[in-house]
Amino acid sequence: MGLSRNQIKNRVNVELKKFKALPSRTIKKRKFEGGEQPAFPFMKKPLREPQPPKQGGKSVSAAEIKCSDATRALVRERLVEALTKVAGEVEDMEKKEQVSACDPVGVAVSVESVLYKNMGPSKGAKAAVRYRAILFNVKDPKNPDFRRKLLLGEVKPETLVTMLPEEMASDDRQSQNKQIREDALAKIPDHSAVAEKESECDAR
Repeated sequence: MGLSRNQIKNRVNVELKKFKALPSRTIKKRKFEGGEQPAFPFMKKPLREPQPPKQGGKSVSAAEIKCSDATRALVRERLVEALTKVAGEVEDMEKKEQVSACDPVGVAVSVESVLYKNMGPSKGAKAAVRYRAILFNVKDPKNPDFRRKLLLGEVKPETLVTMLPEEMASDDRQSQNKQIREDALAKIPDHSAVAEKESECDAR
């Protein structure tokens, strides 16, 4: 004997209640920087946006180093990153006060502007070599002296255009190079003394 209409209706209602009681099959999401994304195993975490450099523990606004030219803006950003390290590298109290009074962002923008004015864009073959040499020495962990001098104005942006790599070296490195040159010169015979001895022999 078949079920009545009321019995069928009651059974359908019971089944519906059971289905609603089941946990919902929603897609889990992970929160990443830049929004939510499905937590599938093949999904990779998005690359982090480049963080602005810090000045005295505070983040420097990107607007402060912004430039319409992306390449120039990148040079400014690299300079700011290097110059903001000076405050933590200086130990002398007098120099600490001098450094704290300087604006790394302002100096970086000024330096980049002078380089661009005198050498043009860094995309050129010759200019690219100069830009790389300058940025390398400014960022070199073993060369805190150069970035400190640049920040304090002891090295003028205009002089960077013609400075040789050895002139950008650290104070220790420059003194070592000087000693090497002096030692090399000391090994060269004194031609005036040799000529004097030869003249004495001829006179005899």
